[in-house]
Amino acid sequence: MGKKLLWASAIAAGGLLAVSNTMVNVALRRKTAPQAPKLSAAEREEAWLSGAKYITHRNREDMRLRAWFIPQDSRRYAVICHGYGGNSKQMLARAKHFYDMGFNVLLPDARAHGGSDGRMIGMGWPERRDIVEWVYELLRRDEDAQIVLFGISMGAATVMMTAGEVLPKQVKLVIEDCGYTSAWEQFKAVMPPLYHTPPYPVLPVASVLARLRTGYSFRRASALAQMRQCRIPVLFIHGEKDELVPSSMALRLYGAARCEKQLLIVPEAGHAEAAEKAPELYWDTIRTFIEKYIGR
Repeated sequence: MGKKLLWASAIAAGGLLAVSNTMVNVALRRKTAPQAPKLSAAEREEAWLSGAKYITHRNREDMRLRAWFIPQDSRRYAVICHGYGGNSKQMLARAKHFYDMGFNVLLPDARAHGGSDGRMIGMGWPERRDIVEWVYELLRRDEDAQIVLFGISMGAATVMMTAGEVLPKQVKLVIEDCGYTSAWEQFKAVMPPLYHTPPYPVLPVASVLARLRTGYSFRRASALAQMRQCRIPVLFIHGEKDELVPSSMALRLYGAARCEKQLLIVPEAGHAEAAEKAPELYWDTIRTFIEKYIGR
């Protein structure tokens, strides 16, 4: 009886380990080989993109990070971060709004996305250090830069995690759209519908495996904790009907922030749909928030 129980326990543990490892692979492993998201000939003909350059930065891990940089004659700079599985080019529509507000625009490809190096997606945690390095790259170009950090979904979590770090005074504010509280809580929310797996007991084991493979646990990757450390203004935006990243996360993030802050919940908007559902409200709110803290 004892041996049968031992064998059953071993089989169950092996199965749990296999399922957890599969989850980590599916969720975090890079989906495609590095490939630069190129501008089309028609896009190249647009005046605001005529000077766009695809630039490179090597980070402290000797990882080659890539980004589109769209310059203009201004001291304003917007660092715009895409979401999970996306790339820099997918943020061009939002970048145009910032450009029209007088910003030079930097559109990084996150590690393990687009043309950047990396085998594993970091859910914003290692990416926060990459964004800090991109900030200093901008300051090498212009020490008087006035910098805004903006992100969507995982990019929003990334800029919130970045905001909890010690940042140079030139970083003036953060705008996050539909970011999650932590990698742990985000996976907990999406595992049943997306992975057809209950969070427990798979999630704790997957978190340990992620730490062994990437150096961070899902609980450690916390925008909520970083917001408690943030000292620069933050604008929180979320769709009320977001089913991927529940809007309740925005309320918790807003409550945790110990800085100047503003919250915009857009009715009828799903995940990353706030700008499409209420464009005037969305961009007027962003513009007013920026003008409050950044001069021309």
